[in-house]
This record gives sequence, structure tokens and C-alpha cells, in this order.
Amino acid sequence: MKKIFPIFVMAVGIGLFTVLGIGSISTAYAQWRNKESPEAALNNIDAVQAIEIANQWKWSKKEIKSRVTPREVIFKFPNKKEKRIPLPEEKMFVAVAPYIKKTHT
Repeated sequence: MKKIFPIFVMAVGIGLFTVLGIGSISTAYAQWRNKESPEAALNNIDAVQAIEIANQWKWSKKEIKSRVTPREVIFKFPNKKEKRIPLPEEKMFVAVAPYIKKTHT
């Protein structure tokens, strides 16, 4: 049973990349680093890039909160401004949080 779990997680991860059509993830964060402000980093990017930036900012820009709804990626800045980036209608975002005792710390 223990050997099945890593294979399942890997399959889910590959499925996420396939469902979202992720191809430019590594460039999304690099593009953000070249921008002057976090808000400017979100201009002219797609939802996949927005999700990658949100994942990076979770650790490096903790004051900026983000969430994904069925329709959009939403960023909330400390100044109370929000930036919304729509998800493509023909695709969906699936997040998997495997756990043993609880999902979040």
C-alpha cells in the first residue's frame, strides 16, 4: 500500500499538468521577478502563470493572499486592492491535499 501512494501522487500531478496545459510555469515567476511591483507582475498573464506566481508568493510574499475559485484566480494585496485573472472556460483547476492526520498545519 505504501508504494501505491507515491505513484498516485505522481499520477495526480501529471494529470494537473495535463488538464491545465502547463507549459510556461517556469517563466511566470521569472517574469514576475523582472517587474517593479507585485501588482504589475499580474498584468498580461494567464491563469496558469497566475497560479504559479500564487504558489511562489505563498512563501516569499506572505502579505499577498491568493485563492482559486471555479472561475478565477484572485490576489488580495495589503492595500485591499484585488486582482482577478479568469480561468479558461474549457479547463478546470484541481487541487489535491493528501494528508495522514489533517490537511493543513
